[in-house]
Amino acid sequence: TLTKGEMTVQDLVACKSAATLAQDGMQVVVRQAGGVWPNSAAETCNALSLCGILNNGAELKKDSSTGEEIWTGSPTEVAILRACSDVQGGPAAAKALKAKPENNKLFEIPFNSENKWMLTIHGQAGGSKVTAVLKGAPDRVLKFCSVNADPAAMATIEGQMQKLMGDARRVLAIAKRDITSPPPKFEGSGPADCNFPLKDFEFVGLYGIEDPPKEGVDTAVIKATNAGVKVVMVTGDHPDTARAIAKRINILKDVGASGDQQQFSVITGVDLDTRVPKGDNFTDEEPEENVIWWKKATTHARVFARVSPIHKQVIVQAYQKYGYKGIGDICAMTGDGVNDAPALKQAEVGVAMGIRGTEVAKDAADIVLQNDNFSSIIDGIEQGRLCSANLRKSIMYTLCSKVPQFAPTLAMVFSVPEALTIAQVLLIDIGTDIWTAIAYAFQPAESKLMARAPRHPKLVKLADWGVGVYSYCYIGVLQALFCWIMFFSLPDMFRIMHEKGSAGPYTHDEKHTIIEGKTVYYWTLVMGQIAAAISTTTERQTLLTYCFPNMALNVAFLFEVILGLVAIYAGFMHGPFDTTSLALDYVSKPVIALVAIVVIEEIRKYIFRQLEEQGMCGWCLDTNPGMDGSSSSEDESQDEYGSDESSMEDSDLGYGGKKPLIC
Repeated sequence: TLTKGEMTVQDLVACKSAATLAQDGMQVVVRQAGGVWPNSAAETCNALSLCGILNNGAELKKDSSTGEEIWTGSPTEVAILRACSDVQGGPAAAKALKAKPENNKLFEIPFNSENKWMLTIHGQAGGSKVTAVLKGAPDRVLKFCSVNADPAAMATIEGQMQKLMGDARRVLAIAKRDITSPPPKFEGSGPADCNFPLKDFEFVGLYGIEDPPKEGVDTAVIKATNAGVKVVMVTGDHPDTARAIAKRINILKDVGASGDQQQFSVITGVDLDTRVPKGDNFTDEEPEENVIWWKKATTHARVFARVSPIHKQVIVQAYQKYGYKGIGDICAMTGDGVNDAPALKQAEVGVAMGIRGTEVAKDAADIVLQNDNFSSIIDGIEQGRLCSANLRKSIMYTLCSKVPQFAPTLAMVFSVPEALTIAQVLLIDIGTDIWTAIAYAFQPAESKLMARAPRHPKLVKLADWGVGVYSYCYIGVLQALFCWIMFFSLPDMFRIMHEKGSAGPYTHDEKHTIIEGKTVYYWTLVMGQIAAAISTTTERQTLLTYCFPNMALNVAFLFEVILGLVAIYAGFMHGPFDTTSLALDYVSKPVIALVAIVVIEEIRKYIFRQLEEQGMCGWCLDTNPGMDGSSSSEDESQDEYGSDESSMEDSDLGYGGKKPLIC
């Protein structure tokens, strides 16, 4: 998800002599511009390239459809075989080497996630001597090498590994040894049960493999961070390699971390082994020490390195249990391998890769990325936020009219003549509001949509108390106020209320005045609803910069005005809806309500924007990503030798914090 998956060996580090490694050092051969190796590589890296060709699961096969020869196998194996073949003179030379009798493969222990190495034995069947070649994660391979007993030699190797991993290289080590008097049949799967010696290997060298980040990932991570999403990388790589990659794509910062932030920024699989839950998931019975550790980890961790497949699900469970100070984070997990399926299933949102992903991962996921692009996840988050924001705006708009619609019924208790009929209420709700509410689906995003803090569903509901306050106690009250002002602006309305009340009986002229009052009240409410729709198109951004980009909503405004005028001036509408024709003066005055409500709302937005800039209002995130918050993670399937790379995105839940996504 984060890297291209296009493995390329960029560095070959050959051991001059295992016996004098500490004194002579190691020879580093770097791939030149254009992808070619220097001429000296053939001599310097002869043993290293030969071992890489022999101990390899990739092959060069002919494509049945095109007839062209293509490399097949895992990306890591293909990268090593291609590089070693180039050093030896090309694919033909590599085939010739493998075809020699002394290089015939007699036995193999394939790579697995527990060993993190693979072993092959080469020689002639029945011969007196064979050669074993061991390749895998350096920390695992070096345990079987004789140099492991030489601190000075190990320091030299470690120093060279640090240089490679500092350049974001995935490093693999390779070693060999001769086995004299081999058994008739090789057996075993590890040091405990092999019937041949699995020790005293001669260290041959290192491969520095580059898997460059995908274009746009670094920018997408910044965008996610600004949106309150914390991206956490989960990988099988060495911690130093993982740290370098994380810095390159803006997951880790070079400076600024201290204390717990520094201690927990990169966590290894070894650290997790003693922190797994007792059962299938974390419970309230977990040891207090583990609870404290996980709360710090879910707050500060940015990289989980050298993890095993079982750790992935545990990491997701930990964020869901202990994230955001124990409330729990909302996690999205990405992955493409069979081993990722449990974690994909565990996360609130599982995201599988459509191109590289296995069918098992796709079946376990909720979403399948057709382009395997991490940036698409962030685009999806933005679209989800837009849908959520527009739905919220639509609800707020719809609820605004309920106060002025209910007010006339309540006012009749206090002797106010009927100001709005049920038919007029239905004309507003069904004839106009419903279409305007639907038009919000096409509303473009505000400029700072992705700068707002995420909404945690456990803490903040979509239609929370803020929606009620805005609609019922603010805009709705303003609408009702202007409706009553226009209603009582009619001559004799106050007299009718004091003398006849809401029960009557009324004279013919008084009945006409009351109908005029109902019509004015209805028309003012129509203007008020247009004002509410205009006001709710943005939560913070001023209309001076946002303007009116939603043509569907603009058409709905026009439809409301036309329908309202038809209800006033069309004779066939007067009877059913209890309206009457109005003088131009009573049609134009309610427009004041529209303008006034919009202006008042613009003033409120301006005040809140100023408060946000001063840090006194928590609707927008601090653009400093910091290390606080929960996380969401994204996980890629495990490649050979622990190069499984995942990324977790995490954002605290609640305003001012960050939440989690797992890749």
